[in-house]
Order: sequence, then structure tokens, then C-alpha cells
Amino acid sequence: MTEQPNRTAGQLVDELTSDTAQLVRAEVRKGQQELLDKAKEASKGAALLGGAAVLGALAAGTSATFVVRTLGKVLPAPTAAFLATALYAGGAAALGSAGLAELKRVGPLWPEETLASIREDVRAARPHAG
Repeated sequence: MTEQPNRTAGQLVDELTSDTAQLVRAEVRKGQQELLDKAKEASKGAALLGGAAVLGALAAGTSATFVVRTLGKVLPAPTAAFLATALYAGGAAALGSAGLAELKRVGPLWPEETLASIREDVRAARPHAG
């Protein structure tokens, strides 16, 4: 705001409204960018969890016929099926663990910096109790 001693109350309200709107727009843009950055970081963990889900489905159904049949040539059929299931389940557990670790490293997905900035703006805008 500029210093002009003869401004009317209406002009002051207009300036305050304009300044507040600009501040809100800037905070929204900052929040959008922060969310986008967090989403990009979290995508690796989400992809790992997706891979874990696929391998987990394979472990549950043991649909990899090739592995079961190959092991069945050396082992009895039930043992071959159990071993294939255990291998897929182990892979799913490893990917799941890596995915969760990646998501924990990224941290919360909400825009922490923007929220902190908005809290500070609200504190600064409140009239001081006196």
C-alpha cells in the first residue's frame, strides 16, 4: 500500500481486498507446486507398491505355470508349487518393504511449507489482544 493521507475508507478497503486476493493467489500457487513436487517424489514408492501387488497376486494364485512345471521335473508337484509360491511371496515382500520405505522417506503428501506460511500469515493478520 502507498502512503496517501487523503484516502477514503472505501479506497483502503479496496486496497486491502486486492492485497489479500494477491496473497491468497500466491499461497494457492505455492501449495499447488508443493503438492506436485511431493507427488513426483512419491511416484517411485507407489510404483514399487504396484509391483509388490502384482507379485503378491502371482504368489496367491501361483499362476506361473512355467516355474511350477520346471520345478516339478526335479521335485514332487506339491513341493514345486510351494517353492514357486514362496519365491513370489518373498519378492512381493521385498518390493512392498522398499515401497513403504520410499513413501516414508518422502513424508506427508500435503503441502507443509504452504500450510506453515498460511498459519504465519493468519497470525500476522490477527489483531493483537491488548
